[in-house]
Amino acid sequence: MFRLASKTALERYSLQTVRHQSTNASSGGSGIGKKLFLTTTLLGGAAGGTIGYAYIDPEFRRKVEENVPQSKELFQTLLGPPRSGLSPKALSEVVPLPTLKEEKKTSLKVADAPTTITTTTDKPKKLVEVTPVDVKKSVIAAVPEPVLDVEAENRRLEDCIKSAIQSAEAKVKFATDAKLKTIQAIDDHAKALKKAVDDGAKANWNSVSVALNVVDKHAACDAKEEVDSRNYIDNLSKIVNDGKASASTGKNPLLVNATETVNKLSSQLDELNMLVEKSRGESRVFNKYKDLIDQSRRQFSSELKGILPHVDISAKNAKLSEDDLNALIAHAHLRVDQLRRQLAEQQLFEEQHIAKAIEDQRVSDERIAAHQLTLEVDRVKKQGDVEVEKQIFVNRRKWESELEERLRMAAAAHSEHLEQVVRTQKQLHDIENAQAVEDAVNKERKLHQGQVELALSKLGGIETALNSRVALDAENRKSKQYWLACQNLIESIVYGQKAGDDLEARRKPLSKEAAVIREAFGQDEFVDKVLGSFPDQSLSTGVYTEQDLKNRFSKIYKLSHRTARIDNNGGSVLKYFSSYVQSLLTLELPRRFSEDDKFDANVLDTYEILARARYFVQKNDLLSAAKMMQLLTGEPGRIAKDWIHDVRTHLETRVVAELLLAHAAVTSIRSTY
Repeated sequence: MFRLASKTALERYSLQTVRHQSTNASSGGSGIGKKLFLTTTLLGGAAGGTIGYAYIDPEFRRKVEENVPQSKELFQTLLGPPRSGLSPKALSEVVPLPTLKEEKKTSLKVADAPTTITTTTDKPKKLVEVTPVDVKKSVIAAVPEPVLDVEAENRRLEDCIKSAIQSAEAKVKFATDAKLKTIQAIDDHAKALKKAVDDGAKANWNSVSVALNVVDKHAACDAKEEVDSRNYIDNLSKIVNDGKASASTGKNPLLVNATETVNKLSSQLDELNMLVEKSRGESRVFNKYKDLIDQSRRQFSSELKGILPHVDISAKNAKLSEDDLNALIAHAHLRVDQLRRQLAEQQLFEEQHIAKAIEDQRVSDERIAAHQLTLEVDRVKKQGDVEVEKQIFVNRRKWESELEERLRMAAAAHSEHLEQVVRTQKQLHDIENAQAVEDAVNKERKLHQGQVELALSKLGGIETALNSRVALDAENRKSKQYWLACQNLIESIVYGQKAGDDLEARRKPLSKEAAVIREAFGQDEFVDKVLGSFPDQSLSTGVYTEQDLKNRFSKIYKLSHRTARIDNNGGSVLKYFSSYVQSLLTLELPRRFSEDDKFDANVLDTYEILARARYFVQKNDLLSAAKMMQLLTGEPGRIAKDWIHDVRTHLETRVVAELLLAHAAVTSIRSTY
C-alpha cells in the first residue's frame, strides 16, 4: 500500500511538472534545461517520498502539516482524511485468500491440528487460542471490485459527451444559418446582376457591388462558423475515441449514439456545402453573361476610337463635325450589317451552342453528383459501422450476463470447497505474519525517514541557489535597461535634436533622459549623486552638440584671427584695420601638435594659440581646444568666452553621462558573473 501511494503521488507530481514546463517553455539554453530537469526530478522525488511516508505515518503527517504551509490541503486532496497507523492487531485482522497450491497441504494439517496452537517467537512462548469463525459468508463478496471508479469514469464520460454534443449542435446550427444566408446572398447577387445587365444604360451597378460585398461577408462568416463547428465535431469525436480506447468506459452505450451524432452533423455540413456550390455554379452563368456584354462594349468603344481617334466619345457635350458624324453613321451601318450576319450565323449554330451548354451543365451536374455520391457512400459506411457497434453492444451484454452467471456458479462451488480450510489458514497466517509485517513497517519507516530528511536538506540548498539566481537575473535586466538609458543620454548629448534647423533647435533638454535613468535603476545613492551633478542648463535647455561647437569654432577662429592684435584695452579703428591687414598677410601653414607638448603660456602669441586650438578641434579633442582658448586675452578672449563656456558645459555633461554608462556596464558584469 505504501509503495502504491508513493508511486501514485510521484506520477501525479511528475505529470504536473511536465505540463508546467511544456506550457511555460522559454528560449533558454540546454544548460538551463538540464538544471531545471534535475531540480524538477529532485523536487518530485522529495515530494513523492514525503507524501508516501505521510500516508503510513500519521504522526509525521501531522508534523509536516504544522511546519509546511499549504501542505494540509495537499494531503487532504491526495490522501484523504488522516487515519491511524497500522497496528499489529489491525494487521492480524486481514483475511488473505488461500492459493490452490496450499489447499491440499493445509487440509492435511487441519486433520491433525489440536484445539490450541503454539507459535515460536523470540518472546516467551504463550498459548494462542483458536476461535471459531463464520465460514458461511460468500467468499466472492469479500473481494472488493472497483465498481465506484468505473461508474464515476462513465458518469464523467457521459457528462463530457453530452456537453460536447450540445456545443457541437449549437455550432452546427450557427453554421447552417450562416450558409443559408450565404446561399440567399448569392441568389440575390445573381438577380441583381441579371437585372443590371437587362437594364442596359439605366442599370444600377451599385446594387450589384453591394450584393457582391454581402456575398463576400456572408461567405467569410459561414467559413469561420464551419471551421468552428468542425472543430467542435472533432472534439466530440476525440472524446468518443478516448472513451472507446479506455477499458473502463469502452462499453458505454452512449458512445454509439455520440458516433451517430458525429456522422449526422458532418453529413449536414457536407450537404450545405453542396448547396452553396450549386448556387455558386448558377451564379457563374450570369457572371459569364456580364463578361460577354462588357467585352462587346469595349470592342465597340475601340472601334469608335479607331474611326475617330481625335474625338472623346465618352465626354459630355462633345461636338462632332459633319465629317465625323458621317463616318460614325457609316460605321454604324456597317456594324449593323455585320451584326445581322453574325445573328444569322448564331441562329445556325444555336443548336451547337445549346448542346455545348447542356454538355457543360451535365459535366457540372456529374461532378456535383459524384461528390454527393461520395459523401452519401461515406455516410452510409459510417452509419453501417454504427449499426455494427450497436449489435456488438447488444451481443456483448448478453454474453457478459451469461458469463457472469457461469462465474457465479463456479465461485459458489469453489467457495464450498474452500470453507473447510479458510478458518485454520487465516489464524495461522495472522500469527506468522503479524510480527514480520510490524518489523518490515518499522524498517521501511526508518529508511524513508532518512531519505526524506536528506531530500529536504537538498531541497533547501536548491531553493537558496534558485532564489539567489533570480535576484541576480532581476538585477541584470535592470542594469541592461540602465545601460540603454545611459547610451541614449550620451547620444542626446552628442547629436541633440537631429531634426533641428539651427543651433538652438538642436539643443535637447536632458531632464527626460535623467528621469528615465533614475526610473530604470531605481533607488541608488550613487546614481542620485551623479544625476544631481548635472549642470542645470543641460537639464533645462540642453547643451550644444559637438558638431555645432566645431562649426562655431570656425567663426570664432576667423574673428579672433582678425582681432589678434587687439589687447584688453581695446583700440581705435586704425588698430582694428591694421590687425585685420596683418591677419591677411599672415601665412597659415599646416602644423602638428600634441597634448604632451611643453610650451610657455607667456611666450605664445594669439596666432599660435589659435593654430593649436584649431588642430585639437579638427582632432575632435574639444577639451584640449578649450584649454588653449582659455589662454587668449584681449578681444579674441572676449570673443571666445561664450564658446569656452558652452564647451565646458558640453564636456561636463558628457563626463557625467559616461560615468553613468561605466557604472551601468559594471553593474551588468557584476550581475552576470
